[in-house]
Amino acid sequence: MKIRSQFFKQKKVKITILLVGVLLVLSLLAFAGYSVAYGSKVFPNQYLDDLNLNGKTKVELATLIKKTTEDFQKSTITLKNLDTSKIYAINPAEISLNYDVDETVNQIWAVGRNKRAFQALRQQFRAIFRKNKHASVLTLNIEGLNKKVAAIATELDQPEKDYSIFYKDGKFNLLTDRTAGKRIDQGEIIANVKTRISNVKTADYSFALKNYSPQITTENANKVLDQANKILTAGELTLKTDNASFTIDRDTIGGFIISKGNGDDLNLVLNTDRVAAYITALATSINVDPKDAKLTTVNGKVSVFQLSQVGKNLDATQTRQDIESALFTRINDGTTAVDSKIINLKIAVKQPDVSSDAISQYGINEIVGTATTSFAKSPSNRIHNITIGASAINGVLLKPGEEFSTLDRLGKIDGSTGYLPELVIKDNKTIPEFGGGLCQVSTTLFRSALNSGMKITARTNHAYRVSYYEPPAGMDATIYNPAPDFKFINNYSSYILIQSQITGTKLTFTFYGTKDGRSVIQSTPSVTNYVEPPPPVETVSAALQPGQRQLTGHAHQGATADFHYTVKSTSGEVLQDKNFHSVYVAIAEQWLVGPPVTVPATCTDGVQSGDEIGVDCGGSCPTQCPAP
Repeated sequence: MKIRSQFFKQKKVKITILLVGVLLVLSLLAFAGYSVAYGSKVFPNQYLDDLNLNGKTKVELATLIKKTTEDFQKSTITLKNLDTSKIYAINPAEISLNYDVDETVNQIWAVGRNKRAFQALRQQFRAIFRKNKHASVLTLNIEGLNKKVAAIATELDQPEKDYSIFYKDGKFNLLTDRTAGKRIDQGEIIANVKTRISNVKTADYSFALKNYSPQITTENANKVLDQANKILTAGELTLKTDNASFTIDRDTIGGFIISKGNGDDLNLVLNTDRVAAYITALATSINVDPKDAKLTTVNGKVSVFQLSQVGKNLDATQTRQDIESALFTRINDGTTAVDSKIINLKIAVKQPDVSSDAISQYGINEIVGTATTSFAKSPSNRIHNITIGASAINGVLLKPGEEFSTLDRLGKIDGSTGYLPELVIKDNKTIPEFGGGLCQVSTTLFRSALNSGMKITARTNHAYRVSYYEPPAGMDATIYNPAPDFKFINNYSSYILIQSQITGTKLTFTFYGTKDGRSVIQSTPSVTNYVEPPPPVETVSAALQPGQRQLTGHAHQGATADFHYTVKSTSGEVLQDKNFHSVYVAIAEQWLVGPPVTVPATCTDGVQSGDEIGVDCGGSCPTQCPAP
């Protein structure tokens, strides 16, 4: 019996092991089947907030995420105040909300597809049992969101009143009027809005005002009052430059210091608005713009008629920091590293581009070349841009062998640098862009460089002939960032100084240096291959009334222009020998026209005489047209 019982026990164990093994194999097979089934789909329990993404292909997922985020961006984020029932709306465009659909899709798709096999299997297993909420990938202007919520706070908040200090009659006093108040929790609201945006959740968000009681202790308030008056007791504050000093008196210091609550404590802080206004006023007494030496010629020689001036600029940020340090160090007892009585102001010095000393130092003795062009009849924006461009070139000092680039010297050309929209030539069309008119600058430079005998390294003519630059034809130079550019090399052994001058409607560039006896030969431009403009081009514009016409571009005759340029040294060496070949396309006159005039259809004379509009007697009309 004992042997038999033992036999059955062993058999039972084997069966159990077998069953467990079978279950394990089946489970592995089932899990393998699950992995294969979702190989090209989103694994289960993946959500974007409450949006179920289970079983979506990657294309379906991208389509769904794109539509969901686009719908959200067309909606508004609604905030409701429970105390007043007021509704506040935030438009996603106001906070520059932008969803990165591709990255969001990649983040969700990556679940269960980790490069590490064990991690991937673990994620797949967890996806069976655990809900995984994803956040979308996005960018937004958080400062814009903060401002929107701050505006709500300005409207709703009823701030509590607590201890604070104020300056009066030569000393600081303590304001003891304390009352409870109500405020919104800006941080909490911003966090909730960001969560809703991240979850692409359009549900309204409700918030309430929270009660706030005065917290600052009397002990801390009196301590800060003593500190504030200690700052005053230390006396005036003196600000010094190399040749001047400025005094901040007791009353001014009193306006610089305010208090700010921090829990149960009260802190002294700088009144940044008052200090900034003071520094701005102070800067007007210190700041000066650098001025270049201005030159004139007497009996062919250069002399200075305006001395250069070094520029000075007060470092406002450092001055504010120094004032803050000097005042608050007065609270501390004992010796400190900061002088609480005197501040040596930090002033940035900017040397002029052309100093009086440099005129003789760099061999700038005489005029080596000059040229003048006219911009008469230019519109105001074009004149404005020419003035800014000429100013940017003025004072350029070129080393021997240095290449000059017009675009590099002009720098950024847009509204931020003062330029205005004006007509430019682009793709054989005349359109308004920032800096229109700067080709007057480059063309005048080109002619000055030619007259000086410079080595021209880059020059491109305009697409079509421009009246501002003629006569003569073929001696213009166009520029457009980043190309084309106008460039030349200073091939003199001395420095070259470029100065600009605008007199009335004429622009002049003068190159100063030391003449070396070189000869400059320019042939008169030869204009050939004239091409008459094509027929006028009309473009229908709904902005115009039927029958109206508006000229938007003049016709330009096409042509080819050539002139030869040769520069030789005193020894006969050819420094440059170049033919400048310019091809100008013919441009048709451009018109905007209103829609066609609609004339009522007529078919009253029974004859196809051409007065029928939209009908054909004998066709659309009855066989027998009605008598007139």
